[in-house]
Amino acid sequence: MGTALADTNGGIARALARDEWQDLARKLDWRFSYVSEQDAFPEPISGKPWLTQDDWAGWDEPFRISFAEYVRAQSDKEAAVAAVADALGRAAERERLAPEWNSGLKLHAALLPLAEFAAVVGNLRAVRFGRDSAWRSMALFGALDELRHTQIPLRLMHPYLAADAQYDWTHRFYHSNDWVAIAARHCFDELLLLADPIEFAVATNFVFETGFTNLQFTALTALCDSVGDRLLEQMLASIQTDEARHAQIGPAVLEILVQHDRAYAQYLLDKWFWRSFLLFAVATGFTMDYLTPVERRTQSFKEFMHEWVLTQFVDSLARYGLQRPWYWAQFEQALDYYHHMVYASAYSYRASVWFHLALPGPAERDWLRSKYPQSFPALEPVWENITQEWGNSDAGVDLAVHGTAIPTFCSMCQIVLCGGTPAHNSVCQCRHEGATYTFCSEPCRWIFRQDPARYARHKDVVKRVLAGEAPGNLIAFLTQYSGLSFATWGKDAYGGDYAWLRRGPRSGQE
Repeated sequence: MGTALADTNGGIARALARDEWQDLARKLDWRFSYVSEQDAFPEPISGKPWLTQDDWAGWDEPFRISFAEYVRAQSDKEAAVAAVADALGRAAERERLAPEWNSGLKLHAALLPLAEFAAVVGNLRAVRFGRDSAWRSMALFGALDELRHTQIPLRLMHPYLAADAQYDWTHRFYHSNDWVAIAARHCFDELLLLADPIEFAVATNFVFETGFTNLQFTALTALCDSVGDRLLEQMLASIQTDEARHAQIGPAVLEILVQHDRAYAQYLLDKWFWRSFLLFAVATGFTMDYLTPVERRTQSFKEFMHEWVLTQFVDSLARYGLQRPWYWAQFEQALDYYHHMVYASAYSYRASVWFHLALPGPAERDWLRSKYPQSFPALEPVWENITQEWGNSDAGVDLAVHGTAIPTFCSMCQIVLCGGTPAHNSVCQCRHEGATYTFCSEPCRWIFRQDPARYARHKDVVKRVLAGEAPGNLIAFLTQYSGLSFATWGKDAYGGDYAWLRRGPRSGQE
């Protein structure tokens, strides 16, 4: 019902109820008279396929939020975050949590804020060049959301700097040449800064947010509750509610795109599902399967992916008449192997990252074996060898159990070549304009081949070393190029001092 208000003449005027004015306020497109529609929305920046305003007139999404409603909701969420930060935002609060869990926080805190800031740019491009006025309005709220998501981790991690310099990487991560930063920047620059509004909506709002981040935050929030990390729980919950809203831009754009260019829609989904998965396998896979204390784990990364991500994603594809990505069998194998192999590489070269990593002990390996019965038996010898190396060294002598040669990286995703299985790495190559490019997998090679001009000039870590742009010596690479120092580079989370680890000479030696 409307609200009765006194008008200036002393009479009674009725304010319109929300459902009486909302549709009029959402759809504000007009016909151009001084310029053509193609001049106002040129295809190179507004996206392909180029469609008329009438083709986009059916664009719709379920939230239909007004600016006043948006401001009230965000104000309430900011107040909740501030209250938790005041109560729990002290270094002593973090010290009560397991060291490996705090490492997971450092990983996510670095990946989030400046990537969210790049998403502000992507949303603002849609604010101007999105093809429907309601889409443009929702993109504006999305830009405001992402700006807020930039500020929250920077604000919440800052008090910890005095006690732990690794938290400085919350801000400096994307300004560094750390290999993880190179990989994340390579993906997010294309996803958030280079994409036109149509690709941005499908890749970011549909695949990345609807398919991954929205559900990842739900899973991590549940882990926070199990671990007792109320600060991270509140941060993730505050961000997730925004993601759920502006993620609705993607399905609304995809629905119209499928009607006019199904093949292009399928290409965007295939490309961005793989690129998104590789990053989430590192961030979420590490946290769920290695950086959460074993007694607090609620489900494995694979179980989470099957229960939440895959069910929703496959259902969404069917809704729009699209197919699963052509590499689906390789993706399902990757759920069993990929993040385990990257974690083993990261642990072996832990000084190359800004957070500590934990060595899986007997209890952790029992859990991993039960959750990954098909793959972990092949991975366990890696941890047995590392454990033996620790057993033959002194606790705290971290670099004594550490890789020394710089590993090789994928020319597409820029992550270490950890595809396939321990018995059969899925590395592959292709030639382009006289140069050889090496990839971690067939999907990465396929993405490169679709648009080699976009990717060929980017140098992975090894190419930078060979070109003399980065030092080949590991310590020099860490300190002079990656921006790390002894105080900030990753170490074993417990300094190799595990109650279950037996020390002594190698078997058969005195």
